[in-house]
Amino acid sequence: MTVQEILSLARRQTGTYATDVKRCKYNTWYYGYEASGSGYDWCAVFISWLFAQLGQLSLIGGKNANCGYLAKQFESMGRLIKPSSPESGLSLSQLKAGDVVFFHWGRERSTLLPGTYVSDHVGIIESVGGGSVTTIEGNTGGSYNGAVLRQTRYLSQISCVGRPAYSGSSDDGDTGDTPVMTYCVRTGGRWLPEVRDLSDFAGISGQAMTDVALKAEKGRVRYRVHIKGGGWLPYVTGYDISESENGYAGDLKPIDAVEIYYYTPSDVASESGYLRAKYRVSPVGGGYYDWQYDDETSGGQDGYAGDFGDTLDRLQLTLSR
Repeated sequence: MTVQEILSLARRQTGTYATDVKRCKYNTWYYGYEASGSGYDWCAVFISWLFAQLGQLSLIGGKNANCGYLAKQFESMGRLIKPSSPESGLSLSQLKAGDVVFFHWGRERSTLLPGTYVSDHVGIIESVGGGSVTTIEGNTGGSYNGAVLRQTRYLSQISCVGRPAYSGSSDDGDTGDTPVMTYCVRTGGRWLPEVRDLSDFAGISGQAMTDVALKAEKGRVRYRVHIKGGGWLPYVTGYDISESENGYAGDLKPIDAVEIYYYTPSDVASESGYLRAKYRVSPVGGGYYDWQYDDETSGGQDGYAGDFGDTLDRLQLTLSR
């Protein structure tokens, strides 16, 4: 599905009003009956309905009636773009037509999505420019019941955005034509096949990783690993699994943390802005920890991905603004 297809469907819905306390075809589709009542806000339901009509609910992680949990679905897929801190916000250059955009009306920090404000409302971006974004939103407007309308929104209102993997899109959940990250890990004494960006994960679920090798298509990367029961090994900058000095990080011992930092070259910065390594890991037998950006410690980040004492088995890595 392309951006044009989802926006064409959204445009055809503008002017649709709910009646009788939020009764509308979108809620009827979602709940399976003519739902009515003040508790049936339907902005996230509208987004779910759009993608469902085109048979592409998987692009948003499944249907959801809650803005925060819809944003969490994007994060779980590695396709949520959020600021380095709630106060810093996102820039217009980070936003694209087709993005699912989450708004905050207050300044309450989210515990569900650290690094953002609580998401109170959601829409889809139709265009970006002139210091604002034009959106199409459900459950909006002056009517208590809400309507599907085109709105103008500003950066100060945006908490984060989800970027579906539209057909024809060359990005991996982030903005611009970002350089590709290639990485692999060693587990059980053997190196596993390379992974590119978020096309898959590096590792085998349930098996401890002992070594990590990674590189950027453009730019320079500095990385290191922490040995379970030990300490941090020296930084490395190379990518060569046959060269133990500077070709990979590790020494055949279980790893419990990884730190990655990306240096953006000037030509990439001028076209796409400055980028950060965006990565996450999972402990053996557990789910993924939250995303880490470079070695940042703001917004609840630790400066690295992992938890000392818990051996890691999987790694995912890409670049992000």
